[in-house]
Amino acid sequence: MNRIVFAAAFFIATGITAIAQHNAENYSVKGTKIFGLGTSLNNTRYLQGNNDFYKELFFDYGLGEFISTGVFVGYQKRQYSFLSVMGSDSKVLYYDQNFIPIGLRATVHLTSFLSNQLQVHLKPEKWDVYIRYYTGVTLNTVDDKFDRSNGHLPEDQVNYMLYRTNEDLNYAAGLLTGVGFYPAKNFGFFFEGGYGPMGNFNVGIVGRY
Repeated sequence: MNRIVFAAAFFIATGITAIAQHNAENYSVKGTKIFGLGTSLNNTRYLQGNNDFYKELFFDYGLGEFISTGVFVGYQKRQYSFLSVMGSDSKVLYYDQNFIPIGLRATVHLTSFLSNQLQVHLKPEKWDVYIRYYTGVTLNTVDDKFDRSNGHLPEDQVNYMLYRTNEDLNYAAGLLTGVGFYPAKNFGFFFEGGYGPMGNFNVGIVGRY
């Protein structure tokens, strides 16, 4: 159901863009190179642990007047600890999970449409309002630090499958709505919300040339 909603919203945004293209004064992103670094303010995907800072790099290229496409890759380590009790003996066990989201992005830039069709006075050189669709996979590797010196397997110490994400590879798709602000010609900030690779609210820095 979510995929149907995402696809419908994306095609609606594309239709809006097609209408906006009839205005000759529209700002074009064709040939523009966009790159940035961002993070997620919250984590909604996978089991939560002691989260390191999530980092995501991306690069987009303007294919048309209002459409850009590109790639992204992210990384986050999550550390887990829990108590294992075996008879009269107890110890704290640890393991880490490494998440690497990677995939493709397609963005519809709506600033010109809002300015020309809806009379929202936004300067395209300063503001970038967009809808973004992404699809990709998340690689998940586990580095357990369980004590094997006593001859026990990790499963004998604790059923850690209850604590971790079982899949090594997860497919994902999502839709984000965002706003970029450029206080300088080639440098800006962005904020976006929706269903992201790791969370609902993303912020970061962006450059375009």
